[in-house]
Amino acid sequence: MKGKSKKKRILCLFLACCLFLTGCSGISFGKSEKDRFDEYTEGMFKEEIAQNTINLHYTLAYPENYGITDYDVSLGELSMADFEDAKDELENMKKELEGFNREKLNDDQKLTYDLFMDYVDTELPVVDLYLYAEFLSPLKGYQSSLPVLLAEYTFRTEKDIEDYLALLEEIDDMFGDIMVFEKEKAKAGLFMPDFAIEGTIEQCEQFIEDPENNYMIEVFNDKIDAFSGLSEEEKEDYKERNKTLITTEVVDGYQMLIDELTDLKGSGVNEKGLYYYDDGIEYYEYLIRTGVGTDASVEKLQDRTWDYIISCFLNMYECMEENPDVYYELDEYKYPLTDPDEIMQDLMEKTKEDFPAPPEVDYTIKYVHPSMEEHESPAFYLTPPIDDIENNVIYINRKDLDEEIYTTIAHEGYPGHLYQTVSTSEHGLPLARNLFSYSGYSEGWATYVEMYSYSISGLDEDIANILAWENGVNLGISAYIDMGIHYDGWDMDDVEEFLADFGIDNEEAAGEIYELIVEEPSYYLTYFIGYLEFLNLRDKAEKKLGEDFTLKDFHKFMIEIGPAPFYIIEDRMDDWMKGQK
Repeated sequence: MKGKSKKKRILCLFLACCLFLTGCSGISFGKSEKDRFDEYTEGMFKEEIAQNTINLHYTLAYPENYGITDYDVSLGELSMADFEDAKDELENMKKELEGFNREKLNDDQKLTYDLFMDYVDTELPVVDLYLYAEFLSPLKGYQSSLPVLLAEYTFRTEKDIEDYLALLEEIDDMFGDIMVFEKEKAKAGLFMPDFAIEGTIEQCEQFIEDPENNYMIEVFNDKIDAFSGLSEEEKEDYKERNKTLITTEVVDGYQMLIDELTDLKGSGVNEKGLYYYDDGIEYYEYLIRTGVGTDASVEKLQDRTWDYIISCFLNMYECMEENPDVYYELDEYKYPLTDPDEIMQDLMEKTKEDFPAPPEVDYTIKYVHPSMEEHESPAFYLTPPIDDIENNVIYINRKDLDEEIYTTIAHEGYPGHLYQTVSTSEHGLPLARNLFSYSGYSEGWATYVEMYSYSISGLDEDIANILAWENGVNLGISAYIDMGIHYDGWDMDDVEEFLADFGIDNEEAAGEIYELIVEEPSYYLTYFIGYLEFLNLRDKAEKKLGEDFTLKDFHKFMIEIGPAPFYIIEDRMDDWMKGQK
């Protein structure tokens, strides 16, 4: 899922802080280097994706078309042994990669090779810091994401229905594995602070407070009624099985989480940022590299963030100096369009000039169930399988619905997550690249086009510019606080003082942002620094190409290269620019 504002990004919900990609043996000799590499990466993809049925289902609609026909239904495994064996797995993987002659691969294969090697080189230095990972949190925790992923589990065949029901039976076991991990974190002095426990418990309690009327029952029943080929008796049987599992296995699993997290309250020794853990700064730098996709130092990112914030304020000052009335008009502005479907159509039409035409796909706009509104994102896009990009879903949270719905739809739909996902997929990335998720690219792109959308929203130009600059300032301030808390050791007083410098004197708001950032290190950086990286690449291309630069060509390059770290994209862009002259 890809979300906005109080956002979350869970593409396939891998149950480890990193993907433990096992090398495939038995590579055939006598084949070309290109064929050998394809065999290696495709074999790895099939082996890894089949380990978790949710990953498989949300990546491939028809796995049988890819030779995946025999798999165990599972939510995956989360064991301490897997983490402890990770170093050997990564070192073996590096040896296997080094066994290929990169120069004999084609350009797409070289990029895939570089992504695999970058993954290994990024993970190995921190492989022993696995207890710093967190699987439970109010915003991005497994307990938060799982209900949505299961509720949206598409029934294309009757086997999908059976797989779904089997997954429900696995929930309590998976939660048990997660709690084993959490107890190890507590022993190591790395357990979450009490405010994070309380938020997670509250979310679990809300989800199971009325088991007989849980929204997963209603959603399942609607899907079964719409499923063709079943008799009325078979439909009723499925409905009863699902209800029984929801009210027993699922509720029991969430209750177990509540009980065991309650027992662990007080186990956390640090209610501040990663800075206060022995290896916290190193882990934070790792999160920035792997999540954001930048190799810049934190100090450089802080400078870039500060410069951006100041530039936005200067722009607003100059705009208001030239047009003093705009200050008063900001209290009265209204977007011409507020209906989500109308906004989607408007964006699809207005972005044609600057963005390549996307494939023709369908989309559905849904609303977050009331029981999940309190802790769910204001909006998110549910990523479709790569072989079924025609069907797309955007969720909107009525609780957070406001006048910014136009730019929210731009972030989630066109030319944001939906557009980028289906357009990149149509370009045809190698299968193995679907094992990786780059939040900095995906959220950076969505933020970049969200900022672009102000200019085509139909608002007065000065109003649109000021709103975009305000949005940029808010994101920049949040990102700066993120780095202050986790890299410089800011506490609550430091955050309040920093916000006060910008005229924000709201203790409750400061407390909320402080707790969220402590719970989700580097969270805001994926959006803001990802956005800055897109601006940086665009500026570089404009300066290099001059009159040969077009926005549509730049966007085409970024879409076709697909999600990747920005330092790898920048290397490819240098070659692309040579071909544009």
